[in-house]
Amino acid sequence: MKKTAFLIPVFLFANQNILSDLKLKLLNLDEQRSIYSAKETQKSWINPIILQYSISQNNSLHTTKQNIQTFSVSINQPIFKTGAIYYSIKYAKNLKNYNLKQIELQKRALIKQAYELVYDYKINKLNEEIALLNIQNAKIDVKKKKEDFLNGTGDSTFLNQAIINLNNIKLGYEDLKFNEKQLKFSFKNLSDLDIEKVKLPYFKIISKNDFINNNLQLISSKINDKIKYDLYKMQLGNQLLTISFNASYNYQITDYTNETSKYHDDSNNYYNVGLSVTLPIDFTSTDKVKQTKLSYIKSRYETLDTKRNLLNTYAMIISQIKTLQKKKEIYKENEKAYANLIESTKESIKAGNATVLDLEILENSYKVMQINQKIIDLQIQKLLLNLYYQVTSKF
Repeated sequence: MKKTAFLIPVFLFANQNILSDLKLKLLNLDEQRSIYSAKETQKSWINPIILQYSISQNNSLHTTKQNIQTFSVSINQPIFKTGAIYYSIKYAKNLKNYNLKQIELQKRALIKQAYELVYDYKINKLNEEIALLNIQNAKIDVKKKKEDFLNGTGDSTFLNQAIINLNNIKLGYEDLKFNEKQLKFSFKNLSDLDIEKVKLPYFKIISKNDFINNNLQLISSKINDKIKYDLYKMQLGNQLLTISFNASYNYQITDYTNETSKYHDDSNNYYNVGLSVTLPIDFTSTDKVKQTKLSYIKSRYETLDTKRNLLNTYAMIISQIKTLQKKKEIYKENEKAYANLIESTKESIKAGNATVLDLEILENSYKVMQINQKIIDLQIQKLLLNLYYQVTSKF
């Protein structure tokens, strides 16, 4: 059951149509180009068959004119390169797989960016609600301070501070409204959808093993290790024995023309078939092999480093989530405290010891505690998005 809960949001995330058609078309073109490039690389060890045709005319026999047509087919194809051919085919397949993984990571990064904007937008809207509630409370505070000042029981300093506090909250609200517009514009760069109507997936905490074993970045890094190993073996094979198949066929037609006669000769046809063995003596070959070997070893270390960074990322996100969960519990406690204060204030109003304004302040503060809990839920989901966006559903 746990595995199913993990698979469903990943599947929805990987197939979400949140990206604009233009972004998807660009990614699809990159994908197709990678496929064709891989096919070209996979066939690169096969030498071309050379077809050649020529026609010429001369009068080297003085009284006789010659028209010569020549057609030839030839090939010089290595059939054994001490493993280099085998590893070149493996290299092409691994390179194709790696490039497709990189494009998938690009796509997921864009999807993640789009979702993060949606999370930020929804959090921003909730902060706007909090700002409006705080504005209401600040207005009430100004009203009470003003009444106290007019009644001679308050200080003008307190009234001025209340007015400044109200204006500061209003300024903060305007900043939030500006940020809302900015988030909308940023989202439009990535998606054709309405940011207000985007349905967010629900993520659950996944295990460290699932995060690591199915992480596209780490999988991609391991494929890169194979690519570097293939290049090393190819370089090694290229410095050793090569056996090639050689074949050619030549067909020649010569037409002779003079003042008294004309005749045709097509007897100059021949073929050539054979094998050749080559062993290059390259004084830099050892250095070339060592370079590719070191590149392979470095790739292995980079994969280990990637795994360590991912483990640290996982630990950091889990730690942040735990902190947010603790903050949410504090907001819940505050919510209960305000609920109790609201009930006691209602009794005080009946007894004439409190006003409706006092009750309104408490009710607004109670709502703020509830909204803060919603914000934390969105912040936790945004953190989990950082775990899910690189995880493949194919495991």
